[in-house]
Amino acid sequence: SPFYSAFGDSLYASDLIVQSIRCKANEFKKLDPRHIRTTNGIQTVVSDSDVARLLKRPNEYMTTADFLEKITILLELNKNAYIYPAYYKSIDGTKRYIALYPLKPSSVDYLVDESGKYFLKLRFASGYETTLPREDIIHWRKDYGVNDYFGGGAYGGNDDAGLMKTIAEYDRLCQSIAKAIACSCQVNGIVRYNSYMSDDKLDAERATFNQRLVNNEGGVLFTDLKTEYTPIERDVKLVDAETLKFFHETILRANGTSLAILNGDYTKAQKEAYYEHALEADIKSLGQAMSMTFFSERESAFGNEIVLYPNDIAFMSMENKISALQTGLPAGIFTRNEARALLGYPPIEGGDDMPRGYNNVDNSTGNNDNSMDENEEGNADEEQ
Repeated sequence: SPFYSAFGDSLYASDLIVQSIRCKANEFKKLDPRHIRTTNGIQTVVSDSDVARLLKRPNEYMTTADFLEKITILLELNKNAYIYPAYYKSIDGTKRYIALYPLKPSSVDYLVDESGKYFLKLRFASGYETTLPREDIIHWRKDYGVNDYFGGGAYGGNDDAGLMKTIAEYDRLCQSIAKAIACSCQVNGIVRYNSYMSDDKLDAERATFNQRLVNNEGGVLFTDLKTEYTPIERDVKLVDAETLKFFHETILRANGTSLAILNGDYTKAQKEAYYEHALEADIKSLGQAMSMTFFSERESAFGNEIVLYPNDIAFMSMENKISALQTGLPAGIFTRNEARALLGYPPIEGGDDMPRGYNNVDNSTGNNDNSMDENEEGNADEEQ
């Protein structure tokens, strides 16, 4: 049985890693997970199933946003995220799901019995251990390929040796900057003694000068004809912008975050690139991992699946939103409430009807209903 023990929070000690993971977690919090059923090519949203209810409120401790944020952070740190869908079996043997719980085990074993059935043995930091059937655990993996069972490196987990080396170099750079700033604030000049001094007297003068520095008295100096004071010009050269940019981009590249996304000053094209490069594949894999656990082969054959819609991830500027509405409303793509939501307005009563064109967007005069009645009466007369 493969052993997995690469869980850890070492990467989370880096401020850049924390910020980049937060960017991704914040986008995942905006996802809208739905239970979808596809029948004869027609997709419908299932709202009355156990699964649908869990997607709206995973458990008694978390909102959907909390749940998505937590599992995203666990995935980024460990390349593996484990979710337990708690359930009970009804009289007819059907699973009735009641909660979704993210798990944070310290180690995991994949076990196989003589019949070929897979199990997961999970150990937690408290010392508790449990073994559960593989099909009862949602296992969300990233960078899955080298290991047969887990995401990450050859032995599972976050294969972060190269990244940790870069982070260590960046940390040393930051420490050297701090030391350079401290030194530049302490040393103001050079005192030269224009006479021969014994070693003991020189040591005494040096000790006095050092003590003044320690006591923050470096700016006060008494001189006489035997001493010469040369001030040091303050022109501290710390590190150039290109070097900092190199370290930032190298570290952020680990999870596909750009400096523009991190700083929040991205363009529409940069946001779309971030979605396609760093978010889209993981969003799709999470939906498939949840569908694999929630639905049996028979239920999947009837078109049941979990889809996480990114409709709340904002890609467009206000100008682009208005342009999209000018095209989408007449074409019947948006309802009036969807159009209002896109612009940041609350829904209105009766705004969920799908307009069929410009004349049907605002039907307050009732002209469309009258014309429809006349057409229907005319057709009826012709048939008679």
